[in-house]
Amino acid sequence: MSRPTTRNKNKRSRPEDEADAKIEILRRIHSTGRVTDDDLVHLYNIQKTVCQGCRVNTKDNPNCFCGLIPPPNGSRKTGLWQKMSDIIGAFGPDPTKDLRSSDDSPAGLTNLGATCYANSILQFLYMNRDFREGIFSVEPHVLKQQPVLDQLARLFAQLHGSKMAFIDSAPFIKALELDNGVQQDSHEFLTLLLSLLERCVSNSGVPKAKTIVQDLFRGNMSHVTRCSKCGQTSTASSNVEDFYELELNVKGLKSLDESLDDYLSEEKLEGDNQYYCESCGTRVDATRSIKLRTLPPVLNFQLKRCVFLQKVS
Repeated sequence: MSRPTTRNKNKRSRPEDEADAKIEILRRIHSTGRVTDDDLVHLYNIQKTVCQGCRVNTKDNPNCFCGLIPPPNGSRKTGLWQKMSDIIGAFGPDPTKDLRSSDDSPAGLTNLGATCYANSILQFLYMNRDFREGIFSVEPHVLKQQPVLDQLARLFAQLHGSKMAFIDSAPFIKALELDNGVQQDSHEFLTLLLSLLERCVSNSGVPKAKTIVQDLFRGNMSHVTRCSKCGQTSTASSNVEDFYELELNVKGLKSLDESLDDYLSEEKLEGDNQYYCESCGTRVDATRSIKLRTLPPVLNFQLKRCVFLQKVS
């Protein structure tokens, strides 16, 4: 009669046995070229259960993370397991506790990843006193109905009155539903934001706030076409269009004055591009140019730094 086994079924297998088993699996994979799900489970120890709290990080269990965080009653001394406060302290003072150097020093805005384009526009708008005061004068019930306008007013209030060195712009970015991981064009953002704010403040009963966007940023222009033969302008030349910024060329130009001269210069309509003059009753040479009718108190320039080149293959 053989002696009954007394080995504990839950006893952990020896590392040597596990190593031998993995070697056999690797040999079989090499000879057959096939990898099964069971092979992956045994090679990477996926079959091991999630650790419920051991004293040290178990090296052969990918599901054990106990050693990554120091226990409440102690701390690791080196590497990833050292005390968290020691790691943070090595980076210097906590910037979230920085205060303004003086009451006159402006506050910054946090960059949430790729929101520098939005922060620059927000700072530009805030530093315009008339615009800031217009936003502050919007009635509370209007702000309650317009989440974006409400968050903008709150952000401006923090920039104006907080003693902190920088302000968190996350609530405003969230209200706009912007992806803080995607960089966008600042000019396009300003155009869309002003259009949105113009609609939002139109619900206000305060005159200063109701038309603050138009009063500060809107100008008028006309596209004038003049006949080179009789000197008469086209009927469409009297049409007035609104603008909120002027798009200026910069390629080959050395200054803002040169860019403005280029923007307002006359274009000659000749040859196949002749203009039909109603006064002369025929196609004639003509000139076309932009005429600025009125300028806003705040004139925005969009510098066309990028030029699209269509490559024909």
